[in-house]
Amino acid sequence: MPITVPIEEVEEIEELWDEQSVESAPPIFGRCPVCKKPLFPRDRYTGEPKAPPVGTGYASRAKCTGCGAIICYVGDGNWRVLEDSDLDIDDKMADAIQ
Repeated sequence: MPITVPIEEVEEIEELWDEQSVESAPPIFGRCPVCKKPLFPRDRYTGEPKAPPVGTGYASRAKCTGCGAIICYVGDGNWRVLEDSDLDIDDKMADAIQ
């Protein structure tokens, strides 16, 4: 006999940014290089607004919530699309596991 599990309704999440919040956002956050959406990166552990460290491989990566592009932080509010040359052996192994 199959087990049935009740499904709860999920509230729709709306975007929390608008032009006014973009203007007040620190320039260190920057914009997606693909779709130009303002980025609001957060610390992976605390959830506080914080840009990722530069040049640390996996920790410098992010996924744009607008277009889904995988981008990496290069500092001073600048991001670029992640390339295969950015990945080291550990990064490639971590991607293979996911």
